[in-house]
Amino acid sequence: MSILVPRKKEDMKPEDMKPEEGEGSSDEKKTPIVEEIMIPSVSMLCSVGVQFCPSTGGIGTIKFDNKTLKFYLPVITLNVNSEVVMRNLVAYEASTTCESLVFARYTELMNGIIDTDEDAKLLREKKIIINSLKSDADVAELFNGMSKAVRLTKVPYIDKAIEDVNIYFNNALKIRMYRRMKNFVFGSWQILTIIAVILLMFLMAIQSFCSVYSCPRIFHTMSSSTSG
Repeated sequence: MSILVPRKKEDMKPEDMKPEEGEGSSDEKKTPIVEEIMIPSVSMLCSVGVQFCPSTGGIGTIKFDNKTLKFYLPVITLNVNSEVVMRNLVAYEASTTCESLVFARYTELMNGIIDTDEDAKLLREKKIIINSLKSDADVAELFNGMSKAVRLTKVPYIDKAIEDVNIYFNNALKIRMYRRMKNFVFGSWQILTIIAVILLMFLMAIQSFCSVYSCPRIFHTMSSSTSG
């Protein structure tokens, strides 16, 4: 299946987030802010052994196999018209269904795992993205620029894949070692600071001593006494 995706949250203008005319200004009527899916990027997942594989089918084939460490994603074809098409699909889905916004959730997933052109490149090399745009950077910009869903939504099989891959990533030995080292360094910064101050004061004391008493002459005298 070829899927033909709105703007980064930091690129959105204030007027883009204003309620439409006729809507109330109360908090209850405001659209909830949907945060980016918390999931590592493609390159980060690859660094801990996750393999990305194209699935034969649509969005419903998305899954993470925690035994083989394979993350299955549907094939998507991107061209110059893809951004408009995907924006329209997200809007159409939101206006015609009261159930889960499946396509919107898919775009949020792709937004979450593609942070840089390197992430886009890895998915292109795995034949998950068929890129007819100018570069991998354009693919990253496209997905990172997708607007969030107009309302909070949950899609069980997509959310299950996200949960499973996060559990694996967080438990990966490489990540645990990095976090332990990070916690040790940040937890010990006060002790390391005290040691550095003591060492600096000691060196300053030696410098002051040698500025009054000629250290080379003292060491030469000590050396002569020892040899004699």
